[in-house]
Amino acid sequence: MKIHSKCRATRLLIAHEAARILANQESWDFQGARRKAAARLGCKDQRCLPDNREIDAALHEYQLLFRSDSQPEVLRQLRRMAVEAMQQFQVFSPRLTGPVLEGTADRGSPVQLFLFADTAEELILHLMEKRIPFDQREIRMRHSGGNTKSHPIFAFQAGDAKFELILLSPVDRANPPLDSQSDKPGLGAGLSRARALLNT
Repeated sequence: MKIHSKCRATRLLIAHEAARILANQESWDFQGARRKAAARLGCKDQRCLPDNREIDAALHEYQLLFRSDSQPEVLRQLRRMAVEAMQQFQVFSPRLTGPVLEGTADRGSPVQLFLFADTAEELILHLMEKRIPFDQREIRMRHSGGNTKSHPIFAFQAGDAKFELILLSPVDRANPPLDSQSDKPGLGAGLSRARALLNT
């Protein structure tokens, strides 16, 4: 019981340190933040590591305590820009995902959208027609069944916001990437839900 109680306390400490790491943009994902937090606190016991939901709860708590004067407005602005971008990319059936959807986005957080197309060339042509300069790279994402797939990601800056367009194939609709919090397949939010978030 004593060991269990100590492990529970360690999970809480790591969750809050990971939240601070995410809030200060020392890491952009839960896994990286958890790894850094565990290393800083000298924890090597996997049983004492918090899951994504625990870190997310700690991040919301951190932002409420230390960023309540700025983060909500930054989030509203990013969500408004996300809706505008989704309208621009409607032909690719955009879905909002990441911290802007989850409500933890702050200054520097990217607006992440899933887009769907048969080939990357379709999106490249669209970006060129819109005269949007972009950087292209690959991102590896986990899917159900233990599969990891590489997807093209197109990054660009619009005003003060960073955008990351993650290109999925139409077949990925049936097996979308795993959600960072729940570890379950998640397609994100469509345009109507993204618009509704502006009123929350």
